Formats: sequence, C-alpha cells, structure tokens
Amino acid sequence: MSVHNHYEVFSTQSSVGDVFKKASRHSRRISLLKIFLPLLALVLSLVFCWFTFFLVPVTSDPMPLNNEENGVRNLTMLNPKLEGYTRAHEPYWLKAEKAFQDQTRSGIIGLQNITAKASMGQKRQFFLAAQRGIYDNIHGFLQLDKPFTITTNDGMMAQFMSANINLSEGQLKTDQRVKIQRAGFHLAANALQIREKGKNMYFHGGVHLVFQK
Repeated sequence: MSVHNHYEVFSTQSSVGDVFKKASRHSRRISLLKIFLPLLALVLSLVFCWFTFFLVPVTSDPMPLNNEENGVRNLTMLNPKLEGYTRAHEPYWLKAEKAFQDQTRSGIIGLQNITAKASMGQKRQFFLAAQRGIYDNIHGFLQLDKPFTITTNDGMMAQFMSANINLSEGQLKTDQRVKIQRAGFHLAANALQIREKGKNMYFHGGVHLVFQK
C-alpha cells in the first residue's frame, strides 16, 4: 500500500546519505500501515456487506407508504438487518432504521441511520455509523451523502463528511474533509481516494500529519 499527497509519496524528505532520516521515514511508513490497513480492511468488508445486503432478502417489515403531497408512492422496509460472513469468513452484521425505494426511480434504494459491524481476526472489530446511504443498483454505486464515522475497537476513528463508493471496483472517493486519528497519530485532508481495491490511498489538499511521542 502507498500513501500519496497529490500523487507524491507522503513521507519525510531525507538526503541519500542520512541514515537517521531514512530510519525515521521507514518507521513512519510502518506506522501508517498499522493505521490504514484496518481502515482498508473495513472498507473492503463493507463493500461485500453492501453487495450482499441488496442481493439477499433481509429480515424486515415491508410497508408501502404514500406521500400525499406529491403523490409519490414509496416501498419502505423498517429495520432491515443482515448478518453473515465476508469472503474472508469473518462475521459481520449490517442494519438500518429504514430502507426505501421511490417507485418513480428504478434501481435507486435509500437507507436511513445505518450501522454495521465487521471483524478481522479474533480481536479486531470495525464499526460504521452513517446517517444516510443511497444505492444505485444499475451502476453499482453507493453514496453516503451525510457525515459518517468508522471506528475500531483498538481506538482508531475515521470521520467523513460524505463519500462515493464504487462497489464493483472496491473504490472510495470523497472531496470533503477527512479526519483519521488514534493514539499518537492524527491525519486530516481535504480529499481522499482509495483505489485498486485498497492498494493505494491518495490524500489531497491541506494534508496535516501529526505523530505524537
């Protein structure tokens, strides 16, 4: 995995002969890997969860709702929930307060107040809390257009204002402020792209990286 700022490798600058700075740069790259690998693992697990969520019937209470003001009839599911295992055989669950589909917009499904949990190994767990998500079944895109948070049980927190996720490619993109932090580490940037199914992360604009001893 590589971390970039405007397509330049994000690392401390060092002269060729400066052994100390090279060691420092290597140490910081290792620290970055420890921070971002859990985040990438969650993103990939989340992609699998979303695919399964929309392909498999879920436990829910279907209820047709009619909006009398504009005459639009929506099909609404209350408290849809899905539990299962990722391709890596790790358990997960994903649920929402409400799922709805506008009958006038084929292939567009909305979710409200989303929560999810996924595991990686016996000890590490990931949690997602999102206000809203919009899924485009035709193009395979998921849009989280409201603030959402990803946390782990070992203290990492990633805060997003919004994000667009290409489910088929396993890619995430946001053009709004991102903050990622855990003990001894803080990173903020104005934009983020995760490409090639998590192999590369690109941070853009106003990137601030702080290591605390």
